[in-house]
Amino acid sequence: MSTSNVDLVKALGAGSGVDTKALAKGLVDAEGEPRKEAINAKLTRSETRISGYAALKYALSQLGGAFEKLNDQSDFGTPTVSVNQSAALSVTATGSAQIATHSVEVTRLASAQRSASGGFSGASNAFNGGTGLSLSLSVHGGAPQTIAVTTDTPNGVASAINAAGLGLSAQVVRTDSSATPYRIVVTGQTGGSQDFTLTSSAGGLAFATPLASAADAQLTVNGLSITRSSNSVNDVIDGVTLQLQTLTSGPARVDLSRDTQSAKASITSLVSTYNDFNETLKILGDSGSDVEGLGGSLAGDSLLRTIRNQVRNLLVGNSSTPSGEVSALRDVGISFDRNGKMTLDASKLDTALASKFSDVAQMFSAGTSNKSLFSPSPAGVAGDVVVAIDKLQRATGLIASQTESATRDVTKYKAQLTALQERMDKLLENYTKQFAAMESVVGNSNSLKTSLSSSFEAMMNSYKN
Repeated sequence: MSTSNVDLVKALGAGSGVDTKALAKGLVDAEGEPRKEAINAKLTRSETRISGYAALKYALSQLGGAFEKLNDQSDFGTPTVSVNQSAALSVTATGSAQIATHSVEVTRLASAQRSASGGFSGASNAFNGGTGLSLSLSVHGGAPQTIAVTTDTPNGVASAINAAGLGLSAQVVRTDSSATPYRIVVTGQTGGSQDFTLTSSAGGLAFATPLASAADAQLTVNGLSITRSSNSVNDVIDGVTLQLQTLTSGPARVDLSRDTQSAKASITSLVSTYNDFNETLKILGDSGSDVEGLGGSLAGDSLLRTIRNQVRNLLVGNSSTPSGEVSALRDVGISFDRNGKMTLDASKLDTALASKFSDVAQMFSAGTSNKSLFSPSPAGVAGDVVVAIDKLQRATGLIASQTESATRDVTKYKAQLTALQERMDKLLENYTKQFAAMESVVGNSNSLKTSLSSSFEAMMNSYKN
């Protein structure tokens, strides 16, 4: 039988009859339990704070994700392009393109000069006695430039031209000629100012009359005559690239239209997400909340007020990149009621997206995409909120700092509980020893009393007899 909880003195029938073990434990508990309860209360509070900070960080990440869907120009989509002569004209548009209808007529494509050499019997056959040679290139009558050729074969010449980086490309082509089927074909860049002459220091190599001439593209855009050196034209209509493929059959119609539903969905989702975020802050800060585990976990914590004010100030103030008549969220129908809830006037939003789409995109995104979080440039309402939330969530941010502080407190309080328990165990041991000694003294006194009583009783009996 275990003797850990047995009063040995009492078990032997001696002592005062007092439960000294219970008395010792009662004295220890009276001294230690209040301190233990106080430390446990602090420990629970710190652990609850850590949970609260985790919930706060999650709510911020959700809010940041909603704003990330609006912080790039590309988030607002690009205009939809329709071309009635798509085989002749390919058109692409960026988010900065304005909704409109354009007339484009292509009357000439840009072309490059193409010249061919005389024929050779083989692509790898030397034609200059195994000796290197040089080519002289002049573009549009400009100063001659030298191309050194170390291998005097058609393939060697083509390789030297391609490696020179002077805007020419060359390849060896096999023709139908039976004796000298191989010719070097050299192509320049497109545009009327890119014509060239190419001569050789070797008598066995000459470039005859061009197979094709260099010319500029000619087109008419909205009644205006345009000349460009390339068939890719991106500087006539803002945000629009015209890829000329063939001549058009009269003016081609180019329609740019926009689908605003994606942007509207993102803005509507933003309002809902913000209200969820605001509700989470209320729960965390309300000591009377009945939400298990999180309700009131950050009650009285100034960090909640700091974050709420910082985010709200970004949302109620003007954008860092206002545009036209759209300067802030209020201009697209977003406002706050007296309880801090974000509301959306859908009709006002529809009007803004329909008539001031570019301004709305500028207000939210600064008209740029893929901005660095560390850029000092204004980023628009959405971009500025994303940057602010990122700073709050960094390892050096306020939330991490407060979480680390609470974690250190948890470690400290657990160490205090361990130390307190050790002191209580030692005190119980001391009390138990002291009461055992006391019981021994009382037991000895009782034995002496019994012995004397027996002796006196025997003596009295002898006298009576």
